[in-house]
Amino acid sequence: MKIIFNRDELLNLEYSLKKEYLLTNGKGGYSSSTILDCHTRKYHGLLILPLKKQGLFNLLSKLEVSVLSDHKEHSLSTNKFPGVFNPIGHQYIESFEIEGYPITNYTLGEVKIRRSILMPKEGDCILIKYELLSGRKAITLKASPFLSYREIHSLTCENIDLRPRTFPEKNGFKIDPYKGLPPLYIQTSIKSTFYPAPCWWKNFEYLKERNRGYDYQEDMFTPGVFEVKLTEGKSIIFRAGLAKATGRIEREAEEELKRIEEEQERFAKEEEPLKTLKISAGHYLVSDDKGEKDIIAGYHWFKHWGRDTMISITGITLARGEKDTALAILKRYATFEKNGLMPNFLGNNGTKAYNSIDTSLLYLWAIQNYILYTKDKKSVNEELIPTAKRIISSLLEGKTGIAKIENGFLYAGRRDFPLSWMDAIVGGVGVTPRDGAAVDINSLWYNGLMFLYNDFKESLDKKLSSQIEEAIKLFESSFERLFWNEEDQSLIDVYRPDGNIDRAIRPNQLFALGLPYTCISKEKGEKIINTVKSHLATPYGLRTLSPQNPAYLANYAGCPEDRDRAYHQGTVWPWLIGIFTDAMLAVSGKKETKEYINGTFGELWGRHLQRYGLLHISEIFNPSPPYTAKGCMAQAWSIAEAIRTLENIR
Repeated sequence: MKIIFNRDELLNLEYSLKKEYLLTNGKGGYSSSTILDCHTRKYHGLLILPLKKQGLFNLLSKLEVSVLSDHKEHSLSTNKFPGVFNPIGHQYIESFEIEGYPITNYTLGEVKIRRSILMPKEGDCILIKYELLSGRKAITLKASPFLSYREIHSLTCENIDLRPRTFPEKNGFKIDPYKGLPPLYIQTSIKSTFYPAPCWWKNFEYLKERNRGYDYQEDMFTPGVFEVKLTEGKSIIFRAGLAKATGRIEREAEEELKRIEEEQERFAKEEEPLKTLKISAGHYLVSDDKGEKDIIAGYHWFKHWGRDTMISITGITLARGEKDTALAILKRYATFEKNGLMPNFLGNNGTKAYNSIDTSLLYLWAIQNYILYTKDKKSVNEELIPTAKRIISSLLEGKTGIAKIENGFLYAGRRDFPLSWMDAIVGGVGVTPRDGAAVDINSLWYNGLMFLYNDFKESLDKKLSSQIEEAIKLFESSFERLFWNEEDQSLIDVYRPDGNIDRAIRPNQLFALGLPYTCISKEKGEKIINTVKSHLATPYGLRTLSPQNPAYLANYAGCPEDRDRAYHQGTVWPWLIGIFTDAMLAVSGKKETKEYINGTFGELWGRHLQRYGLLHISEIFNPSPPYTAKGCMAQAWSIAEAIRTLENIR
């Protein structure tokens, strides 16, 4: 899918500054900004890379370019400073287009210039190409690199620690601005002249950070300016990276263009929107220096999350024909299992947080999907089932330290220690208290028990087999009776034996219908689907709480605390469409499900791909019209579950 924005759209800042592009290098690095190249986030930058031990760093923020033609200088850049946009280079943009990579076309009278940006796969560099498409006379191109050199969540202020000196390299320079951080090499594909002119520019403003309640002003350092003459038909590529260019920079660009073309060809037989979604899904797959695969949860600020990975793995890998990658990820996570738990968060330097109860149960569901797509039961039995058995046995025997089994139900969490996916905390207390027997957790628990008992019974020893059989019987004898809410024609969200039952209408109940193994009658399943449609369905996903609930919040906005309060109290999440579709297919059949899903959510994988994170699906939406996109502009489980949904209703 190619997206093109015309001049009128680009000149409308209210419109164009909301459109963001994303490039990735397959190693956790990325390049991103708005279509005007005017940063609105501290997470925008040309070269953002993960550095060992230090984390994800914004190294090269911008390349400020101007054109000298007929003795007049025209800046192609746009920046926001206090009270003003300056310069306003977007006035020269004729069009912006993106498919595999972003292209910007500028017109300055008779001079026409094209800029394209490429981020080579597996590389630690960025390539910015400028072509003089037409012009009677030669032009002089001037380019000043602007450095941030800071962790993505922070901001830079002018400081005396920066080392401004540059060291000559072929067609460019090296700069080593801070002790303990790697140097940056900036070079050009053709002969150019670099004039050292170290200078700080102050008070760049990031409008989205201001709206999100964060600090939003930054100072950036430029070491000098490149100058080069271009004649019609000629081009120059600026290359910035952690290592110097070892060959022709043009060849590096050609190889990346070829890779993009091959990726397009790989999914050429897919119809839209699956073609675009499957190509975009590749941006979330990453490898570390050891070649170990994982999934980035979302751009720009999420990293490796176990829960997100288990939900995303089917759409990101299996539905795209990457069986080996899926198995490698599942095997890697098997090594992380600890007392029956999987880590919810993987940090730098191998740190892990075992602060969820559902990640290990979602792991079992991911294994089921692996078998569904590959029929490779042999590898599962040899490589994954030992871990699956440890998960189930540890939960049955109370070894996790954060959960217990009583009368067949799984109880977990505290008010100050939420363990389900609705885990926002404000002031040390969970915003959505789900301590007790949560409906989604228990549905996953039952599914995991049945999976092992029915599909791999021959792998179970007598003791574990007996324990599982007893747990299944206890669960089935009381689940529907205790969780059914006749008044609202739905399942309660959290059961507690003391009578403090949470009857909130939430999407979590869909797991009781949509997983491979369930124990809800079809009659009640149909009623649940109707309730979810009535209370939770929007064009972009499902609300996390019924608008009729007094705790419902209609706007995800404001400071971090206000946004956390709204995160699971009404806010719409697109990834929930996946389990909703599973549930509908279980009770309504394919024809009815397909008509409803396409008719209700089609805009999510239609016009939305052109509205926020271009060619991607965002993390969340406001739950009321106009359903404004919020949160991460590109989220793994959003796009993964859209892919899985469309595959399931083909």
